[in-house]
Amino acid sequence: MLWSTAVIELGLGAKFMIRNIMTVDLEDFYCDQPFASWSEYESRVVGNTRIILGLFERYQVTATFFTVGYIAQRHSDLIEEVRSKGHEIASHGFSHADIRTLNKESFESDLVKSLDALRNVSGEKILGFRAPYFSINKDNFWAFEIMKKYLRYDSSIFPSKLHYHLAEAPRHIYRMSDQDPLEEDSNSKFVEIPLTTLRLSFLGNFPIAGAFYLRFLPNRLVKFSIDKFNKEGFPAVFYIHPSDLDPKVPRLGEYNWSYYWGLKSASRKFESILKFFKFSAVRDVIEF
Repeated sequence: MLWSTAVIELGLGAKFMIRNIMTVDLEDFYCDQPFASWSEYESRVVGNTRIILGLFERYQVTATFFTVGYIAQRHSDLIEEVRSKGHEIASHGFSHADIRTLNKESFESDLVKSLDALRNVSGEKILGFRAPYFSINKDNFWAFEIMKKYLRYDSSIFPSKLHYHLAEAPRHIYRMSDQDPLEEDSNSKFVEIPLTTLRLSFLGNFPIAGAFYLRFLPNRLVKFSIDKFNKEGFPAVFYIHPSDLDPKVPRLGEYNWSYYWGLKSASRKFESILKFFKFSAVRDVIEF
């Protein structure tokens, strides 16, 4: 099996359950602004990330931190703190660039720069990548060929027509075919880790996997969706940004309502998810 289960002690016996995957897109609130302007903002990422680290410690969660290379360079002590608590460091690009705006050469340059920055700060081999904005589509599938030169897995596909336009992709973790990134090949060495969706007859695959969806959707629906996915035999893949738990995040005129919806209740809802399910980092779940 591609993924492992967890053994949970319950009273006199043990219970085998799905070990879900927890991920953090480690970026600051300003990272959707043009890269050249980032130095103008006062950072909030350290305090917000420490809130997440505290919750993970309380509920014995390990996570994969898809880290922007610039943030790793600016806050190297934070990356060391994340690493020292047993979490995995992976790449979220260096400058949080939308891949739809890049060509092959600029994407590879940004990826390599991020990997160098993360290795220098963490001292670890970097195995995985997540595209900012989940900006992989059929027009830039060439990005996977570049990733395969440096990495073991990707987590950029959101298999939903709503916003992401790749509804035909597998909803579960799979080994990616070299011929078609949306097809599974059991002999492939490169793994795709899609974000979790709920399949609805009238909407298709509906995103429920965290961040805005955690803040916007009723927590009962998020829990139901993860539980349903687990009962089908698959690990759910959840994600969060540090700013998702920051009700005092600065309001920027360039950002729309979705950046700020539900911030006051997000921490409580996130903690409830952590209480209810078992989560681990990618490298602790996937058998490469």
